[in-house]
Amino acid sequence: MIDLSRILNIASALLFVVGIVGMIYGLQELFLVAYLDEELIGVTASEIGVFSQNLLDSIKLKSHFEGLYMLSTALIFCVISLIPYRKGEKWAWYTLSVIGGLAVFGQIILIYIGVAGAISPSYLLPLAIVIVTLWIVGLALPAKEILSKTS
Repeated sequence: MIDLSRILNIASALLFVVGIVGMIYGLQELFLVAYLDEELIGVTASEIGVFSQNLLDSIKLKSHFEGLYMLSTALIFCVISLIPYRKGEKWAWYTLSVIGGLAVFGQIILIYIGVAGAISPSYLLPLAIVIVTLWIVGLALPAKEILSKTS
């Protein structure tokens, strides 16, 4: 039988991986130029800039805010998964399930819609499914022990 501390370490590592992927995505959105699928929209970023510099600046600003949001959420997710979740604290389990549920399922829905509408690259869907699986397993492994503890 595996003891609770080992299960918590494994679950914490799985959730930490989810947070790291979110941080990478956030950094990409924050520091790289806004992603524009030029084949899909039929114009380049420079053509948008010629049409309206304000529109191009708005697209870039939206990308930077999205990156900042993802980076900060993923950073909080990583810290909670490494410290209080590893200790088996009940509030950490609830926090990671709510924050993770909103972020992970929201992202997979958006990616699925994007792939179905040919807006997002198709390789993102399998990655999103792996992330959801890691999140579910990371929460499910110690759930019985954490939730049965008296605070």
